[in-house]
Amino acid sequence: MKGYSENYWAKRAKQYNKTNWVKNENFMVRFLGMLPDKKYEPILEVGIGTGAVAEKVCEKIGPLTGIDISKEMISQIDHPEITPILGNAHCLPFDDSYFKLILMRNVIHYIDDPELAFSEIYRCLMPNGYFLFSQVVPPDDSISEEYDRLVGRNIHYPTQGEIIQLFSIYRSVTQDNFILKNQSIINWINNTCNDKYQKKHTIDRHRQTSDTYKRLSNFSETENDMFVDIKHFMVLGQKI
Repeated sequence: MKGYSENYWAKRAKQYNKTNWVKNENFMVRFLGMLPDKKYEPILEVGIGTGAVAEKVCEKIGPLTGIDISKEMISQIDHPEITPILGNAHCLPFDDSYFKLILMRNVIHYIDDPELAFSEIYRCLMPNGYFLFSQVVPPDDSISEEYDRLVGRNIHYPTQGEIIQLFSIYRSVTQDNFILKNQSIINWINNTCNDKYQKKHTIDRHRQTSDTYKRLSNFSETENDMFVDIKHFMVLGQKI
């Protein structure tokens, strides 16, 4: 996973839920609201993390299984209707055509081979089953390279165009955007990075980035923080 091994997530596990966007209620309502039905069984979340999305799925839809590469992340889960499994998105340990619904939120920028992970998800879906997906993306596809440099950490954030291509094998593809407004850069950095040198350089990159990015992200700055709008691209695909 692009060098983001179990050790990286072990360090992030206890801080993960402190990042502002992780449990945003408005996002959860909009995301799960894309589903056409009320009940699905069985359900899988790929990249379940600490279970923030899974808890809402249990509340609104039903119990689920979740898979994640980090035992420290899934050790944070304490819910009777969530079954966490240690595993890798590149090789899902499930039978073909097993799940009625599979979810993934903000995971593929950490995955070495998104096409392989999507192929595994497709394999595990029942015919006519649904894949509900969300991912932070650049404010506009035209500034993809700048966005990757800005975030750093050897990560490529996929563009909307790249994501749409990954969904090309699905039918009845529905798309939506959700904008998390006025998100704190300092909150994000403090809960994703423990290296003071990297923190400083990430802050400097945000201050020095282009006027185009600042306009598209609604960038603002105070004495102690910077704020941007974060774009989540949400897609619902149905398996043929």
